[in-house]
Amino acid sequence: MKARLAGALLLVLAACGRNDRPEATSSPAPSQAPSVGAWTWHPLGGLAVVEGEVTGPTELILEGRSIREIRFAEPGPVRWEFFRPPAGEVAVLRTAEGRELARFEFSLPPARPRPAPSSPRPARRPEPPRAARPAPAPVPEPSAPKTRAETPSRNRPVPPLPGRKAPALASVSAARTDEAPGRASTAAPIPPGPVLPRPAEPLPPTAAAGPAPAWPGMGEALNLTRGPGGHKRLLLSFDGGSSAEVAAEVLDLLKARGIRTTLFLTGAFIQRFPALVKRMAAEGHELGNHTMNHPHFAPDMKRDPRWTRERVQRELLDADAALLRLLGRPMDPFWRAPYGEHTAEIRRWAEELGYRHVGWSEGADTLDWATPRDRRLYRSGEAIVSRLQRRLGRDGDGLIVLMHLGSERALGDRPTDGLGAFMDRARTEGWTFVSAGTFMRGLGKPAWDSHQRLALLHGAHLDR
Repeated sequence: MKARLAGALLLVLAACGRNDRPEATSSPAPSQAPSVGAWTWHPLGGLAVVEGEVTGPTELILEGRSIREIRFAEPGPVRWEFFRPPAGEVAVLRTAEGRELARFEFSLPPARPRPAPSSPRPARRPEPPRAARPAPAPVPEPSAPKTRAETPSRNRPVPPLPGRKAPALASVSAARTDEAPGRASTAAPIPPGPVLPRPAEPLPPTAAAGPAPAWPGMGEALNLTRGPGGHKRLLLSFDGGSSAEVAAEVLDLLKARGIRTTLFLTGAFIQRFPALVKRMAAEGHELGNHTMNHPHFAPDMKRDPRWTRERVQRELLDADAALLRLLGRPMDPFWRAPYGEHTAEIRRWAEELGYRHVGWSEGADTLDWATPRDRRLYRSGEAIVSRLQRRLGRDGDGLIVLMHLGSERALGDRPTDGLGAFMDRARTEGWTFVSAGTFMRGLGKPAWDSHQRLALLHGAHLDR
């Protein structure tokens, strides 16, 4: 009897336990969820970087009081860079269907207070006054004439000007550094070659003193990858490295449509194709700096320690001097890092000379330089133009596209074959092709006068 009563009691308790459990709430299958994990943001110079992950093709919209950014994300991790909104701005990240993914407040984290000392320092006892010593009489120096051997040579470093400290290599601290921790900063010797006399070096942003001019916004480490939205504008930019197979064709297409864009040229390109460069300037295009010899500054986006501040700036000034010798005027105040390899530190070094960095939008590298032998990267010329057209209809507002003036592709397989039709269709749909300068002005960036750089270029870089 006791065994039967115990069994019945167990059955009753089990039934009560089942009735007391809450019903399970339904949740979308992981494959249907547009995002996984948490979305975060962090400052990077003057930019805000939003990071997260989506499980499928997703159109993302970030909207606040003064910001509206749209981005189409492919499946996988997402890194989204844009200009940081005003401090305290709140913006909502959602999908095109209206599903909210995250909410951000764009306020910089407060500075950490310095820890108080564990014990107060003892007061320093005043030292007894010392008896004043008479100053020694000045010894007159012989007024011998200066010989040729005493004058600074081309290979001898010029000492800093009186009353001015020599600029340090690392002059500005960023909110977040993208340099590799622990990497050596000792510079390797500069390879042999003609050595330029050093002009008066520009002071770092934090050490600008006296009459030395400072660029407005210098030290921002700007990396422009997209222009302001809301105007149906895009920048079709071209890099000129060492070849120019399609340069004349590109210029013909732009001239026929009255389009002025931004062309980034190396010093080697300027020296090799002077007639083309003169035509670019005559037809009103912006001429940006692509360095002298197209080196690898920062493989894997970490600065090679051999590329010191002096060497990086010399690469930029040498290219600018090549244009100055040809046209009598300096480059426009923009530059693009070779291979897209740069860091915030390198960008600040370029800003000391008056160049803002202009990159390209994520996924907007057309890879037009890749030939069929580059199987992983190669796309046919027709496929490149078709992909551009799809991107334009998806999230083209403010897009910066990367193309090249050189191509080793065979005739009939070059993107320029269909580029004119692409531009005509885009303009019919209400799109406008603009330059990097137009985007900078639209973003409210203070204007930089490239002629301010002439003091660095005249004399020192023109006598080669």
